[in-house]
Amino acid sequence: MLCEPLIMSNSLVERRRVAHVPNVGALLQKPSVAAAAASTSAAADTKTVTTAQTAPKGGKRLAHTPSTANLARPKIPAEFGGKVPTAIRQRYLDHFCTDLLKVYPGNEAQAYKKALEEEQAVYNRSPSRRVYVNLAVGSVKRLRDAAAAGALRTHGGVTAGPVPNRTVSHLDILAGKGGASGSWSIERNKKVDEIKSDSELYQRLQPYVLTEEQLEQNGFPRADALGRPGRARLAHVDSRARITRAGASCRECLRCNRTYAVADDGRALVEDQCVYHWGRVYTRRGDKRYSCCSQEAPADGCCVAACHVSDNFDPDNLVGYMATMDKPEPADGNHGVFALDCEMSYTQMGGELTRITVINSDGDTVYESLVKPDSPVIDFNTRFSGIKEEDMEGVDTTIRDVQAVLLNMFSSKTILIGHSLESDFKALKLIHSTVVDTSVVFPHKMGRPYKRALRNLCSDHLKRIIQNDVGGHDSAEDAVSCMDLMLWKLKEDAKSLR
Repeated sequence: MLCEPLIMSNSLVERRRVAHVPNVGALLQKPSVAAAAASTSAAADTKTVTTAQTAPKGGKRLAHTPSTANLARPKIPAEFGGKVPTAIRQRYLDHFCTDLLKVYPGNEAQAYKKALEEEQAVYNRSPSRRVYVNLAVGSVKRLRDAAAAGALRTHGGVTAGPVPNRTVSHLDILAGKGGASGSWSIERNKKVDEIKSDSELYQRLQPYVLTEEQLEQNGFPRADALGRPGRARLAHVDSRARITRAGASCRECLRCNRTYAVADDGRALVEDQCVYHWGRVYTRRGDKRYSCCSQEAPADGCCVAACHVSDNFDPDNLVGYMATMDKPEPADGNHGVFALDCEMSYTQMGGELTRITVINSDGDTVYESLVKPDSPVIDFNTRFSGIKEEDMEGVDTTIRDVQAVLLNMFSSKTILIGHSLESDFKALKLIHSTVVDTSVVFPHKMGRPYKRALRNLCSDHLKRIIQNDVGGHDSAEDAVSCMDLMLWKLKEDAKSLR
């Protein structure tokens, strides 16, 4: 507020209030170039691209027109027989695009170009799928760190200055970032955690092999007590399991919990839609919600399927099982270490095997096959199995063919690694005793029967993103993740012994 002195006739000084006028200089100048250009372009009826700016006091406001249109995200071209599946490459390319858009805000073309270069560099350096995933995860983390560092350094386009009075320790200078918080030495660490051979891996995994008691507690199929061929038994049945006795005329849907009538061959007698939630109910601060749609439980389903499905599980009628056999002792004592994962689809007779993948300790696939179920498929369970109807065209491999291959590949002492392997063994109708189960090695904090999800274990320990594709799970990806989890566990154990 400005005050102007004024001399009156009686020699007394009075003050008069004068209203404040902002931006006086702009009012005294000629109209701005932007305003003039805007009026000229409006008269000519042409579209002008402008940049965001603030109009001066009294000037005409001009709407901002973006200079570039949104570009479509790049796609990985399909490659036949590539060392890394196209779906996995596309997933990590999308991650690169998302993170580089934060590094290059407002410049989509540059961000997408850098993302393609980053992905191609990772692919060229990767001799196998497993190496590609590890390198891609590291690149994603590096890009996110760069984006976070850029956000911290810049605020409103002005680079922040150094933090004053920051104490720098001697270890900070010697060991770099994080040197003061961790241990550091000038001596070279002895690589006692390296596994030099497959026989050494076999021996170091022995402490994690499940005992007979653990196998029974976790519901693994065991040999029939009466010795009947092709039969198996379960010493422990989960109280949450839904049992359907053989020959039952009614079943309970696994998804919507409704009871429906079936014929002798398993067909539903009445065609009825299944309205359900594919996610689980989780509790946070006392609030129960579904993980699929975030609705508060209970609530009507968010998905609709054409039919009801069931497992048709009868623990007293386990038939068609085969057991791995004893084989001669190898010279180095190594009977083999493999990881496997199976995918199931719903048929008229319940859940049946539709795909199996077996990988070795190097992460290479040694056996993979689609499997034709014995009964007609009514739901491929694509969201979780990743299998579509067109994938099964021309498939004639049966579960008996798969059992023959596995019995030839494995012996009774071969270590098989997986997550919740009891469900895979039930699908394979396989009896095997030398098992390393990551759901047991990394138990849930609340104990049995709760189990941690494989994707959470990989996120916590391997810093890896898996099962993030709406197209379904990848059995090879899950098997490799289980193998890598156990290799990580062995390295952590070796560190504690140093």
